[in-house]
Amino acid sequence: MDLSKIDLKQYQDVLDKYSDDPTVTYAVSVLTGKKVAGDLIQRASLRQLMDLQRQGSDDFPYIYKPDRAERIINFASLLRDLQTNEPFVLSPYQEFIVSLLEGWIDPRVKEAKRFDRAVISMSRANGKTAIMAVLSLFNFLFGMPSHNRQLAVASADQSHANALYGYMRSQWEELKEDSFSSVQKRLKVEDNKIQMTIPSQATTMKKLSDSSTTTSDGLGHFSYAIIDEYHLFKNRDFINSITSGQAFMPYSQTIFISTAGVDLRSPMYSDYKRFSKLFEDGHYSEMDNILFLFWQQDSDDEIYEPDTWIKSNPLFELPEMKQSATTKLIAERDELIATGKRNDFITKNLNRFVNAKDDAFLTAQQIEATVIPEEDFNIDGRTVYIGMDFSAVNDDFSVGFVFPYTDDNGVHKFHLLNHSFIPWEKAGSIQAKSKQDAINYEHSEELGYATISTDPYGQINQEQVFWWLAEFNELHQLDVQAILYDAWDSKSFVAQLDEVFPEIMTIPVKQTIPQLYEPTKFLRDGIIRGQITTFDDEILQIGLSNAITVGNPSGYKINKAKNTSKIDCVDALVDALYEGMYYFENFTNIEPLKKKSMFDGMSPEQIDEYYQNISF
Repeated sequence: MDLSKIDLKQYQDVLDKYSDDPTVTYAVSVLTGKKVAGDLIQRASLRQLMDLQRQGSDDFPYIYKPDRAERIINFASLLRDLQTNEPFVLSPYQEFIVSLLEGWIDPRVKEAKRFDRAVISMSRANGKTAIMAVLSLFNFLFGMPSHNRQLAVASADQSHANALYGYMRSQWEELKEDSFSSVQKRLKVEDNKIQMTIPSQATTMKKLSDSSTTTSDGLGHFSYAIIDEYHLFKNRDFINSITSGQAFMPYSQTIFISTAGVDLRSPMYSDYKRFSKLFEDGHYSEMDNILFLFWQQDSDDEIYEPDTWIKSNPLFELPEMKQSATTKLIAERDELIATGKRNDFITKNLNRFVNAKDDAFLTAQQIEATVIPEEDFNIDGRTVYIGMDFSAVNDDFSVGFVFPYTDDNGVHKFHLLNHSFIPWEKAGSIQAKSKQDAINYEHSEELGYATISTDPYGQINQEQVFWWLAEFNELHQLDVQAILYDAWDSKSFVAQLDEVFPEIMTIPVKQTIPQLYEPTKFLRDGIIRGQITTFDDEILQIGLSNAITVGNPSGYKINKAKNTSKIDCVDALVDALYEGMYYFENFTNIEPLKKKSMFDGMSPEQIDEYYQNISF
């Protein structure tokens, strides 16, 4: 985000009205560059000023009440820092968080909060547990509704759930013996290792974890929940069991807090991509009920720029914290790099998603950089190479399209498009397969990147694939140069192609390293160099993130770490690139056809007879 283009004078009314408000103070320090911050926090800061100015407009019903924000800040001052035993003082960035969560209300329902969802992230050891303990304890004691509040602190496993719940409970133990002794006499809070209750209000705060829950049913209906270490969740089942029913709870709020992770199939990464895109496009109004605060470095390369690490470590705004932590982090960085664990530092200490599989084909940053809007590339009438990866029982049948093109700057590029046919026989249903593969296939089908099997047994019908391809090529008037394919289980399909489309070359590609190394390397290098583009296709992006490299001294090809890690769409594109990568070069992988001889098909006797009868 270019801060030089932001004119704060247009928000002067807001700056005057809320001059002492912690959200405005923080936002101004970020937007003036006095406080170094990453792009997403710059945008979150601008969003707050814009929202404060939007109050009273017809399309924005929400109201910001500074006194509500001040109330929780004052509450926090009664707590103690459990590490130093000193009074707990919120840092400016922590005040920014709690004020946004508690200060904004929806006046259409008394005391209802504006943000019913929040995704908050920063590097580890930046005080996120302390912030969440303040918020959860405050809402347990004073939240809405006044009776029958059901709250939860939860994580993917017991250890993380214990950390947050234990911190909150310890704070309460200190509080009830001191400044809240009268409150304790009045409320008679009961607490143990798994829950805290206020019997007179029928209010309960439960500690939950996905790993210790045998079923997602019957957990309860929670109006307030904090989900810690969101990146550890493999799917949304447990989360949905907590949030189910909140649509009918006007006071509900669920907060997801976490560092970044290494699983690019996780729900957190999906949310991160979606909300980041809305922020980058300035479409804040499409998420008026969602708070998105993501402190992270803007590039993996900033691993070598300690002066920028405040972007992902917001507690560096405290000089003493920055001074003591920077030296230790530099030493940790150097050690991890020396031991081949650079990505660990990028994830945990710079708060960036990375593809941390052993021998990962590409990084998250590299995959994300390929995506362009659909309106920026029209496939109609273009030259194309088509690759096909045929389906085994549980694999997708993927069709990959490689479009060579020259951009406005004269640079040769390749646009990749995937369409996958999804079987669900082994999984039992498409919903079960989506959960198993961590891909929302029904959504991908809506976007046009997939066709879910309509076969009553959930298998792939090759006839359906054939005619889909024929109609797709006709609809978009594609100039098909060749169809390339893995020969496995392809005989009848290719025979039909040759019969119906004799003018299109069909080329088998052996699935061995000598044949696949060059197109695989071309794909990887092209993505790294910015010469390959894609659309925002979840199946393709997850396929690229699932891919690992396997090889020998002569080269490598892609593979997958486990059966449910789908890479079929990438295999199809590699096949297409086997020939497509040479489009701009005077070279081909196709062996020239031998010229037919007039003697083809003749026996030696027939040839002899020909020459006996010929006259010179």
